[in-house]
Amino acid sequence: MRSAGMDKSKLWMQLMLVSFVANGLGPFGLKVLTERGLASDQSQYLFYWYLGGVVFALAALVVRRAGVNGREVLLGAAMGGCSFAGQSFTALALSHAVPGHIAFPLTTGGSLFMVAAAGILFFKEKIGPYGLCGVGLGIVSLVMLSIA
Repeated sequence: MRSAGMDKSKLWMQLMLVSFVANGLGPFGLKVLTERGLASDQSQYLFYWYLGGVVFALAALVVRRAGVNGREVLLGAAMGGCSFAGQSFTALALSHAVPGHIAFPLTTGGSLFMVAAAGILFFKEKIGPYGLCGVGLGIVSLVMLSIA
C-alpha cells in the first residue's frame, strides 16, 4: 500500500520537473528569435508565453479542483509581472546586440543576488553552510557559463 507522503513526494517531483523545463524554455525562445533576426517579435512571444502559463495554471486548478484566494492570485500576478519584466529586459539586451553568453548569466545572476540580498537584508535570514554552498555554486556556474 502506498502512503500519502509518497504520493505527495511524487507529485512534487513531477511539478518541479515541469517547472525546471518551463523555466528554461522562455529564455531559450528569446535566444532563438534573436539568432533568427526576429528581435522585434520578442514582446509578442513573451506575451503568449506568459498567457500560456496562466492557461496552464488555470487548467491545473480546474483539474485538481483546488481553490485559490485573492492573496494567492495577487502574489502570483506580482511574481509573473516581475518575471515578465525581467524577460523583457533580457529580450531588449539581446535585441541590442548584447551576446547571449553575457545577457543570460547576468539575468540569472542578478536574480540570484537580489533574492539572496533581500533575504539577508530585509528578512534577516541566516544563511547556513548549505545555503552558502548553494550561492557559491550558483556564482561559479554562472562564471563558467559566461566564459564559454
